[in-house]
Amino acid sequence: MRIDVTKIEGYESLSVEEKLAALEAYEYDDHSAELEDLGKYKEAMDKATHEAAEFKKQVKALQDQQKTGNSKADTTIAELQRQVADLTRQNTIASYTAQFTALGYDAELAQATAIATADGDVATVFENQRKFLEQHDKDTKAAILKQTPKPGQGGTLKQAPAMTLDKFRKLPMAERMAYANEFPEEYQKLYQK
Repeated sequence: MRIDVTKIEGYESLSVEEKLAALEAYEYDDHSAELEDLGKYKEAMDKATHEAAEFKKQVKALQDQQKTGNSKADTTIAELQRQVADLTRQNTIASYTAQFTALGYDAELAQATAIATADGDVATVFENQRKFLEQHDKDTKAAILKQTPKPGQGGTLKQAPAMTLDKFRKLPMAERMAYANEFPEEYQKLYQK
């Protein structure tokens, strides 16, 4: 799998060392589970297509028999037509499921959305799409936060030495100025008492 350098901001203008660092820090999106599900749905779709073709052949043969007036064939044809319709529906659902999985839907939501699409249930399709987008937004935000560097810890705060007004007044002028600049709150407290 190749790295899409267009996803690395400013890649073209980076130095060789910066490009190397950017490539070392690059993280792939792991879609192995979705690819595995996609393979399963493709196998199911291929199997359903093959079975549908076989049933169509049988229906055609029985339709030819029907022309001769065979009443038993009428019943068989009706059953085979029902089976073809069921297999066609299953094939459509498998195809839609594979497409929704490829878009990033989880397997369960992809299956539910595919069934709703095949049945013409637009309200469920839109509701499932809303759920997918909400989860996608959560996942995207989490990924961005995960990649955001933590802010620096800053310097450590010094503790003001214990000081009284008498002790402060006995200090040389330079030390008094340094104390007042370094610990302004404690300096204010000395004169508020």
